[in-house]
Amino acid sequence: METRIYLVRHGQIELKNEKTYIGQLDLPLSPEGIKQAQTLQEQFKPIPLDCAYSSPLCRCVETLDILLGGRSIPRFTIDALQEINMGDWDGKSFAEIKERYLERFEQRGRELDVFAPPAGESFVSLQQRVLPVFAEMVKENDAKSIVILTHAGVIRVILAKLFGLTIKEVFKWKIPYAGSLKLCYNQKNGKWICQNQ
Repeated sequence: METRIYLVRHGQIELKNEKTYIGQLDLPLSPEGIKQAQTLQEQFKPIPLDCAYSSPLCRCVETLDILLGGRSIPRFTIDALQEINMGDWDGKSFAEIKERYLERFEQRGRELDVFAPPAGESFVSLQQRVLPVFAEMVKENDAKSIVILTHAGVIRVILAKLFGLTIKEVFKWKIPYAGSLKLCYNQKNGKWICQNQ
């Protein structure tokens, strides 16, 4: 049997209408996010799963609780699966950062992979945090089927590594709230296949 990994983003969170930097701010699911997680539960009911991993942030834990719907499989909370650390920008709107720190706001746009907000981390740093843990999960679950319930940033740095993409390139992939990507490892050629893109 091939290794199958379902990378799943948490459901929608309670946010104002304006675009906001959300990193490790621990926000719960919105009512819409709960509905999205219930849809995930229906989608995953027929899928056999060996175990599940989750970011410790409550939006991921809540989504996984609903997705699994009481299934008795081993589940693990992994600190390294937390979203990128946005530091001093966490919870602040794009408009506020642009107004107060225009130069840094523009720099992040140009240098998305290496720019880190004050007291935060860059996507390169995030990748260095996530990839060793992801590799260990793959190794421990050879020929098994697992769910990894995490955040858009974490999913992007995993995809970039597996498919030889830059951080900027992987931002072209849409990863909606409660979106899931099925990754299968091809033993013959040693390559990953993403069945949703």
